[in-house]
Amino acid sequence: MSRWSILKDGEKSNSLSNEDLLPIKQEERTWKAVNFASIWMGCIHNIPTYATVGGMIAIGLSPWQVLAIITIASLILYAALALNGHAGAKYGVPFPVLIRSSFGVYGANIPALIRGFVAIMWFGIQTFAGSTAINILLLNIWPGWGNIGGEWNLFGLHLSGLLSFVFFWAIHLLVLNHGMESIKKFEVWAGPLVYLVFGGMVWWAIDIAGGLGPIYEQPGKFQTFEEAFWPFVGGITGIIGIWATLILNIPDFTRFAKSQKEQIRGQFYGLPGTFALFAFASITVTSGSQVAFGEPIWDVVDILAQFDNPFVIALSVITLCVAAISVNVAANIVSPAYDLANALPKFINFKRGCYITAMIALFTVPWKLMENETSVFSFLGLVGGMLGPVAGVMIADYFIIRKRELNVDELYKVDGQYTYYKGYNYRAFLATLLGAFISLIGFYVPAFKGLYDISWFVGVFVSFVGYVALMRLHPPENAAVSTEYEQKVASK
Repeated sequence: MSRWSILKDGEKSNSLSNEDLLPIKQEERTWKAVNFASIWMGCIHNIPTYATVGGMIAIGLSPWQVLAIITIASLILYAALALNGHAGAKYGVPFPVLIRSSFGVYGANIPALIRGFVAIMWFGIQTFAGSTAINILLLNIWPGWGNIGGEWNLFGLHLSGLLSFVFFWAIHLLVLNHGMESIKKFEVWAGPLVYLVFGGMVWWAIDIAGGLGPIYEQPGKFQTFEEAFWPFVGGITGIIGIWATLILNIPDFTRFAKSQKEQIRGQFYGLPGTFALFAFASITVTSGSQVAFGEPIWDVVDILAQFDNPFVIALSVITLCVAAISVNVAANIVSPAYDLANALPKFINFKRGCYITAMIALFTVPWKLMENETSVFSFLGLVGGMLGPVAGVMIADYFIIRKRELNVDELYKVDGQYTYYKGYNYRAFLATLLGAFISLIGFYVPAFKGLYDISWFVGVFVSFVGYVALMRLHPPENAAVSTEYEQKVASK
């Protein structure tokens, strides 16, 4: 079945596909290594990631230990992203369509929509974080800005903060004007631009600390291997956890890759390489502030407060806002847009999905959520922890069960090879729940805290093994059809 025949089939195009969900034609796959590298350059350089790196310094890890954590975590992330992005580059299909091969043509909507829910929540939170930087800039330009509206507030947010939030939210809509093509162009210049502010902050930190020596000679409080092991492993898991959801929907981007080589090279340049530079900047600034002020300043917005030059503040705020938009567009808009389109393909395409995502995020009232940051982040961390095992299932299905061969036409059939039982594959759900249970039980039962500290690894491993075992022990009735097709394709 060709791409055109899928479009012409009324039943399939209405219930399982639309123009944006169909495989990308080879001539339309134009993304090169630089595009994937710029995506990661824009994603990594943001306030929450900086706070995470700075937070590791704050808990007592040495600069060299944190640098090692970032290096190891970025290499693991790269491997997972390259593996899960392989199918997107090979077949040109987005994440919610690709996942139909393991969860079923209807079952795929469940993990996809959960992934979309997490992204929408983070979109609201990231947008509010960026808007606070804009508020700082406006207060520096016009001191009376904070007094507009008097005592009026919306659920605790004063008018000045609300206007900053809505303004920053609206900028995202401009970036989305031409869909994935506009996102591609935005990321190409947005990623490198962010280096300006962090480069300036590094220079500032080195200057106030008296050089790099005093910064990197600071010892951590964990002196022995036994003392440092769990904080070290927990740091790796924490860094991976920030981007674990993007591991799932990386096919949404790799489907535009000009070749498999381009996505693999681009993600390598953009992840381990860029992350190492970012880690160096974050560690230098945080540790530099510790040398200069006696305690680490791990909030980048607080760092800005140390400057008294309005031009420097303006440039820094603008760059941080660009970084926030960059990560929001790539990590928190693309996925739910495709996920919503997959759930209701007859009514929602990618562009409509983007705007719906933005509208829902607007009404999450993130400033209220941020009043209790610990509870919000714990909740989102738990939901995100349930998605780690989904990655295990996806990788197991594609590389072990399918041996990298998919029947793309069947992904769009309501009664095809990937229908399983009424559109749901119980094996994938059972493996996912098992992985989530074992990886997250330590959050509630102290005796298993060690498992929770490495929850992403545990979840992926358990779901991977569990899915392969269930598919072998109780293969689907259409397994024979699958094997016959895969052998036919492999022989070509």
